[in-house]
Amino acid sequence: MKTIAIVGGGFSGGITAINLARLSSVPLRITVINKGRFPCRGIAYGTRNASHLLNVAARNMSALADQPNHFVEWLGTRSEYLEEPLPSLREKFVPRRVYGDYLQSLFQWYSAILAGERNMRLDFVHDEARDIILEDSCAQLALMGGPVIRADKVVLAVGNQTPEHFRLPGLEAGSPKYIGNPWMGWEEKLPSKDQTVLLIGTGLTMVDAFLTLQDYGWRGKMMAVSRHGLLPLSHFKGFEYPDYMDEKGALGLRKAFSIFKQHYREAQARHLNPAILVDKLRPHTQRLWQGFSLFEKRQFNRHFRTPWSVMRHRIAPEIHRQLSEAIAGERLQIIKGKLCQCEESNGAMRIWVESHGVKRVIEAGALINCTGPREKYVPSESALFNNLFSRGLIQPDEMNMGIKAGPDFSVVDRQGRDSKILLVLGGALKGTLWESLAVPELRSQAFRLAETIAGQLAESMAARSPISEVMEDVLEYSI
Repeated sequence: MKTIAIVGGGFSGGITAINLARLSSVPLRITVINKGRFPCRGIAYGTRNASHLLNVAARNMSALADQPNHFVEWLGTRSEYLEEPLPSLREKFVPRRVYGDYLQSLFQWYSAILAGERNMRLDFVHDEARDIILEDSCAQLALMGGPVIRADKVVLAVGNQTPEHFRLPGLEAGSPKYIGNPWMGWEEKLPSKDQTVLLIGTGLTMVDAFLTLQDYGWRGKMMAVSRHGLLPLSHFKGFEYPDYMDEKGALGLRKAFSIFKQHYREAQARHLNPAILVDKLRPHTQRLWQGFSLFEKRQFNRHFRTPWSVMRHRIAPEIHRQLSEAIAGERLQIIKGKLCQCEESNGAMRIWVESHGVKRVIEAGALINCTGPREKYVPSESALFNNLFSRGLIQPDEMNMGIKAGPDFSVVDRQGRDSKILLVLGGALKGTLWESLAVPELRSQAFRLAETIAGQLAESMAARSPISEVMEDVLEYSI
């Protein structure tokens, strides 16, 4: 029986395992290795806070690429949604923890039912991979806990990296008033509820932190600072708009931006929400990005990334309303500026912020890093990646935003060769595809990758002689 090891058990890794169980015509042992305790949830869907909502309506959140209504149908079986009419259920922004329930139940169902019926094994190992040793036709995965797993193929599905320490003169990473990672276990570091907290960043991570503080009944001031001072936009009901970026071939950044700017002005003149233009780009974004030169990618990342992200990564209308009310009630202040330095003395933290050419000092009980996941892969904070990079088994993409890979998800090593064993998907492909973080892209990648592996295994099994098949089974069950 062939073994597929998947490093990472969040959305990408878990759904890849499920698709392998669904699509493979040959028996498989699928082993998901994840340092978190629960399959498929990851950071985003592991939250227990009911105020943390999905950023996308339920109708577009199916985990299965070939079953677009799967999540809505599952949602309709939940007791809290039994009376919800189907049209409104499709448009609902449900709590992320409910979506985590959906993913985990999907994994458990395939693990217990389908895998058993088809003579497969779908295992979840609570551990962390620290190294991968490649042999002629297989890999040995060394885990932090000690055991070694042999696999015929290894899928790297590690998701987002943890946030990078925010570098600010005078700020120590170990300061008790500095919260460097607001994704897990940070609430116990908060000061008393009447103090000021300063949030670094005004994007999606800041929104989550704001919601958590608000649920805690925060009485003090919440202040969020970023260079642009822009908040994520609210989702809106879509409308018909023509496909305006359907030209084939590479356009280049200048031409693509010129087309976008023309339609942006037309949308404004017609009093249409210009965010629809980003939605219409979704089928073309990866092709456009791959057609850009390295210089153009860097230019986009430097000049257009923030306004693009604001329009692209929108939030539920209900959450946007809460932000607006908090700003109007002066419980939350958004500052367009930059942090200059930090000073701690006598238990107080003083932070200098420059806004519109004027410096001010903010006394805060806590400084929370909401800048989002670390993007650079070299150097890496992962022991696994450092080992693989050092031996040339993987290399960073040209933007150093992830791992270089081929169109079939195979990892490209330092010598430029496509690996026959290592594959990668998800957040580690951001530098290659740019659009590689949201569920619509991730579920498609997971399906295609599983389809590719299943096809390769079926071909190899068909090419084997009956006697070799019998001998392999004898050896497997005699060990």
